[in-house]
Amino acid sequence: MMMGQQQGEEDKEEEEEEGVGGKDDDKNDFDGKELASELLRIISSDFSLNELAFVPPWKHLRELLGEKFADDEEDENDRKRLKLFYRSFCVREHKLAINAHVIVPVLNYVYSQLRRKKDEKNDDDAFLDDDLKVLLCVLTGDSLSGWNVRKRRVLEALEKDGDTTSDDQEKNRMKEMEREMMFATFVQTKFPKSTAAFAHRRWVIMTCCFHGGGCAERRNHLIPRNARRDTTMLSLLLLNNVYKRETLACEQTCRRKLSNYAAWSHKLFVFELVHVKQNVNEPDELLERAKSVLRESETNISSSDPSAWHFRRAVIRSVYDRLLHYDAVKKRFFDEVIVNEFRFVREKIAAFRGRETLWHHRKTVLAHVLLKCSDDDVRNEIVAEEIEFAINNNNEADEIKVRDVPWATKYEDGDEARLLASFSKYVCTIFSRFCKKL
Repeated sequence: MMMGQQQGEEDKEEEEEEGVGGKDDDKNDFDGKELASELLRIISSDFSLNELAFVPPWKHLRELLGEKFADDEEDENDRKRLKLFYRSFCVREHKLAINAHVIVPVLNYVYSQLRRKKDEKNDDDAFLDDDLKVLLCVLTGDSLSGWNVRKRRVLEALEKDGDTTSDDQEKNRMKEMEREMMFATFVQTKFPKSTAAFAHRRWVIMTCCFHGGGCAERRNHLIPRNARRDTTMLSLLLLNNVYKRETLACEQTCRRKLSNYAAWSHKLFVFELVHVKQNVNEPDELLERAKSVLRESETNISSSDPSAWHFRRAVIRSVYDRLLHYDAVKKRFFDEVIVNEFRFVREKIAAFRGRETLWHHRKTVLAHVLLKCSDDDVRNEIVAEEIEFAINNNNEADEIKVRDVPWATKYEDGDEARLLASFSKYVCTIFSRFCKKL
């Protein structure tokens, strides 16, 4: 018993020496300035950071990293040197963990610095404020001020390359783009729905891939009209690499946060930039690209994700509108894309009959196709198929049990055994009336 008491006293003394993370430490105020300086040092010294996490306070590194890292905390000199930072930040294998208790002190310090009057600051303070704004990107994800600081620094770096050769300029642009994309990916591991981070990615792509030799007017256009003739534009191979990387970034953020509209919108932007705009005069290639991207999303699309289905509709509309003047390819697009889309949605509805997202997607695609279709035979074929589909689903909806459609149902008082009216039945009825009027 004496040994246990002695061990407890030693552990208590060890906690007091280390200074952070114990119960008493939660009551103490963190020094926001020192923490902000240390966090800035970490971010600026490691450009390969690829994951960010806010974690509960840890007492020993083994609690955070596992037993195999137990030896890392045995260095007394290192522990004394780090003091407060020992349990505030942890960087391993380019992954940064931040103690959740230090976030508020750091934010309070950053905002207090930014609220100071401008006439009280000197040039060094202004530079420091820019660094502090970048910290807001890491701590909040959607700080426009922080992302604007990074944009300004990219432009400054590109302007310095004005006197270098074209090859060196292209290398520097690629270097700047790679660094900004890695930073955005790092932030989005914690904030996967950050619209500011996705907007920054788009800005970097347009600035570095379509850099018009310092021409501000060209940089301000979302899609340069003479992009294919621009001698400073990246090769098509590099643009395809950009598409693959951005597609992967969208998939990763969607896995971290479902129904991610910002990610699907960004993927649509990259698709139109790389495939639609670059193949606008090559209808066959454009058709194959559309088929490929739609086929890719079939494997992991959720029946309840409106953002993903909006992406599919946008791809169909964008490509279909550009093929209106190519009769042969337009016929192929209908046979190979539109028909397949209706088949795919029909299978999804059969499995998830009560999902409003699926019905909205189907009726929206139907309305768009009927509006753009000038072939009466094709129109009549679509109408006949939709009437048959609606009638079949209308009849089947009467026999669906409550457990099959757990939502969007209407019951009589005290009767939950039978389904009297389902959302799917209602939509099927609307389909029938709509198609008969055409």
